[in-house]
Amino acid sequence: MKKRLFAAMAAAVMLGGCAGKGVSVSSGDDAAESSAAVTAEVTVREEVKAVSPARVTMPQHLVPQEISDERAERFFELTGSRYPAYANTDTEFYPTGEEFYAALLEELRGAQDFIFLEYFIVSDGEMLDGLVEVLKERIDAGVDVRLICDGLKQNDAFAAAMQQHGVDCRLYREPDRISVNQRDHRKLAVIDGRTAFMGGVNIADEYINVEHPYGRWKDCAIKMQGDAVRSCTELFFEQWEVGGELADCTAYLDKAVPAAADGYVLPFGESPYDDMDTARDICLEIINTAEDYLYITAPYLNIDDEVEKALCDAANRCSDVVIIVPGIPDKPYMELLAREHYRTLTQAGVRVYRYLPGFIHAKIYLCDDEVAAVGSVNLNNRSFYCDFECAAVLIGTPSLADIKTDILATLDECRLLTVDSIPQLTPEEQLEVALYSGVGSVM
Repeated sequence: MKKRLFAAMAAAVMLGGCAGKGVSVSSGDDAAESSAAVTAEVTVREEVKAVSPARVTMPQHLVPQEISDERAERFFELTGSRYPAYANTDTEFYPTGEEFYAALLEELRGAQDFIFLEYFIVSDGEMLDGLVEVLKERIDAGVDVRLICDGLKQNDAFAAAMQQHGVDCRLYREPDRISVNQRDHRKLAVIDGRTAFMGGVNIADEYINVEHPYGRWKDCAIKMQGDAVRSCTELFFEQWEVGGELADCTAYLDKAVPAAADGYVLPFGESPYDDMDTARDICLEIINTAEDYLYITAPYLNIDDEVEKALCDAANRCSDVVIIVPGIPDKPYMELLAREHYRTLTQAGVRVYRYLPGFIHAKIYLCDDEVAAVGSVNLNNRSFYCDFECAAVLIGTPSLADIKTDILATLDECRLLTVDSIPQLTPEEQLEVALYSGVGSVM
């Protein structure tokens, strides 16, 4: 049983800037990290479930394929046998938000049947304007366009504005509309049931470097075409039908068209309302099975002892274990919480690099040219326990080479941290860390 300690003072501090937001929302992802991360109470998973209505998180319409790869079978088991590993799925990796956005618009322009979008942040600006222009054109052509976004980052006025454009928009909020700890942190797009995108990119201008609040913004996404899109469609409906029985979405799932491609793809979801720690288990599996190298990009690093030990053990076992962290953090307190982890990992032989041009927001786990995970899952306990997340595990796909190429190129813009270069926390910073340490288990 995992206890989550939420500090009352931290809640007051963090929630202070949340009230009264208009349609525009503040820059930066994972504002659940800052503005709404906590409730002032001690809870356990069972208590959270007791105050929330029953949630249908078990996919009802997904039929597992026969798979001959032991790794794919293992990841399927780690989802509680809920999310299949699919063959016949082509994947393409986009190493920047700009490239993802261009690909997304291209796919949207070709939509004939439906467009399903689920994003943590949808913020006014050039990126949203371009998206809305395409969506309105497709709506006029008879395409069903639906949008789910987080109800703390967006408000009713935003949803009404989207409805005026013809977008069927819903906000995810905690059932009591008061608690703020569980957020919909997913980044997901499904077009006609044939194409899906997952990654770290939200709909806001910093993600495509139109704005530069923290230097250059480094992000990524993956496109899937083929059988694996079935799970992406199912994931969308799990949130669309929040609080009720999962609708029969079989007709939408059956739009997927098999693609001739090597390897396996396993899209999965993480929910705070089930008894599974799927995202954490999958990340640990990648870490624990790495034999040659392990590469991770981690915008927010706040982990428990088991995950930290797994990373240290990997450094002893593998020839190279690398974690890339921001050079310009978007949330100073997250940098403070991460600092002691940097020290411990560095002492164990993990190579921790700062991304010098700015803020790296990509969430990538890659090992041994064999397995990667790309999606919304941060290397922190908030993603592991508190938020709705999604990612795709790639097993033996050609896109793994592109992911590795991007990480190696990114390292050329990084500086290696040494134990001596990691500042000791000042007494004031120690106090701040103590304040947020109650939040640390869920960040």
